[in-house]
Amino acid sequence: MPLRRGAQYKAALDDGRDVHLLGKKVPSVVREPVLSGAIDAVAQIYDRQFAPEFAELFTLAEGESGSLSGRMYQIPRSEHDIRQRGALIDHVARMSGGTMGRTPEYVPLVLIGLLDAAGVIARKNAEWAQNIARYYEHCRAGDLFLSHSFADRQVDRATESKKIAHLSYVPMEDGGIEVSGIKAVATSAPIADEFIVFTPPRNGLAPHQAVFFAVPINTAGLRFICRQPLPQGAADDHPLGGRFDEMDAWAIFDRVHVPRERVFVAGDVELVAMAWRNLLTLAYYHILVRSAVKADLFLGTSSLIAGYLGLNAFQGIRENLADIARYGDTIRAFARAAEADVVLTRGGMAMPNPRILAVGHMYAVEHHHRLRDGLVGIAGQSVLMSPGAADAEIPELAAPGQGGGDEERRRVFRLAWDLAGGAFAGRQYLFEVFNGRDLTRNRLAFFERFDLKASQTLALALAGAKRAGDTEGAAVARGPNAMNAHLNEDRRSP
Repeated sequence: MPLRRGAQYKAALDDGRDVHLLGKKVPSVVREPVLSGAIDAVAQIYDRQFAPEFAELFTLAEGESGSLSGRMYQIPRSEHDIRQRGALIDHVARMSGGTMGRTPEYVPLVLIGLLDAAGVIARKNAEWAQNIARYYEHCRAGDLFLSHSFADRQVDRATESKKIAHLSYVPMEDGGIEVSGIKAVATSAPIADEFIVFTPPRNGLAPHQAVFFAVPINTAGLRFICRQPLPQGAADDHPLGGRFDEMDAWAIFDRVHVPRERVFVAGDVELVAMAWRNLLTLAYYHILVRSAVKADLFLGTSSLIAGYLGLNAFQGIRENLADIARYGDTIRAFARAAEADVVLTRGGMAMPNPRILAVGHMYAVEHHHRLRDGLVGIAGQSVLMSPGAADAEIPELAAPGQGGGDEERRRVFRLAWDLAGGAFAGRQYLFEVFNGRDLTRNRLAFFERFDLKASQTLALALAGAKRAGDTEGAAVARGPNAMNAHLNEDRRSP
């Protein structure tokens, strides 16, 4: 598989795609200042595949020829493969301090999840399963940057799904489908190569809304409407926002023709629910590894500011730093525990333990506010009142403090603003809290699938009670691993 360089990625973006920003069509996304920071960041990731010092992280040798291919699309077959992927995720995340969630190695993990689900899909439609396998090879061979969307527009949830104009399709005579409607939060789609659409299972889902498919970003009839851009300013004033703002967009389909070979599921509500279980396991793993890196960035920024302000000796400040550190280490512990308890699918893929990842993700969302609260609690008004580059030479605004020069302190405080105070920070918070669906639905879905029988049997045994058909001591014999069986009927421990 040829590896792409950053210049090749950029060149592919001038393909006539229909992207709109602030009410106007963007003539060239590569030359659009609002999008250029994220494009450059993605290009740097592609270029890193060719750096000799990072060869083991980004590439692997395949076949007798030993030709190199990208690890971004590597299918995990063992715990070792998963740990290597974790190292890649960690490295890429550190390039942006964990602030970019849709880097090129992310959506391939969702696509690998879909490939894992192909076995389930093949039981109902062998052609769809073959389409998935061919599409995976297409993306892998092209080293493509993928975007995707699960999200529908937020509407009145009291209205039945079939009565809402969600994205839907009609079958075509050539075996393809014609798609109309809208998907929301298509993060990085304006600067990607391909767009994959997934319909999440939901109550009242109509068959004509149940669809998985993929199209190139420049497909005729497909428009992307970018959200409001973040305030632009000097790069020195926005060290994160100026470089790593991933543009979110609405994807509007106006009678878009999707060829037969790019349809993965269509019209089968039950199959959507069955395949959904396989999609997000590796994606949640990515979220945890990246979130731990972001916690490192918050900790480093907070501790530097504590030093500048001479606050290191104060107990409350040390507790704030400890909270940030504990958050990062806890997230990292969930990821490591999931790696160490690998499960194998019937298709032979190795996956980090899905149950541990689900609990870790819920923890990460529930306690994410600790990062921002800790930083603001330490920096106080300085997050808001740090001078910009244009005011840096005003002598009265020089920041006396311990350690570092004036310019170092100014830059770190501007970093703190991007992390905890400005528009970039606000978008980051919303992304992290709602990435992977909202917390309430994830909590309920987790509990609905949770098998209580082993815990109840243990309680009954120790209470001296016994239900008909139960074997005394069965709960103790089975242990906690029995409760993993509910996660996915296709999963088997190695």
